[in-house]
Amino acid sequence: MIVRQLGAGDDLSQAIELLFRFFAEEGFEADRERIAGNARTMAGLPTCGFFAAEERGKAIGVATVSLEFGIEYGWWAEMGDLYVLPEHRGAGVSRRLVEAVEAFLKNKNASGYQVTVTPFAAEQHDLAKFYARMGFDDEGRVILVKVLA
Repeated sequence: MIVRQLGAGDDLSQAIELLFRFFAEEGFEADRERIAGNARTMAGLPTCGFFAAEERGKAIGVATVSLEFGIEYGWWAEMGDLYVLPEHRGAGVSRRLVEAVEAFLKNKNASGYQVTVTPFAAEQHDLAKFYARMGFDDEGRVILVKVLA
């Protein structure tokens, strides 16, 4: 298995399909055109990382991360998506994707990053334990969202 960062010139179709599957499994409505367009944009932005885990030329996992600059931490990021096909879970694919995200962030001088976990996903996949093993802590903040478009 290899993990690689995808760029604007790469074929993103398999990774985008994994994102569609991720949103469907989590129960989120996802506009396919918007997701595909945003993925293509993300792959070309220097402040974003779009990663695919591949086995024998087939995408089996995907991760995305986006940087922002703020007063509290300077360069900070959010890993927006981390998804591995069910038949490949438990084999270290997520760990390898997270390691690729962290290498990208260290290269960008980010001071840290966060991940948002939905209650459904946390319970269904025991994500609190997974992320705790990866070094994440719950700092008690609540994320509130307002969609503008």
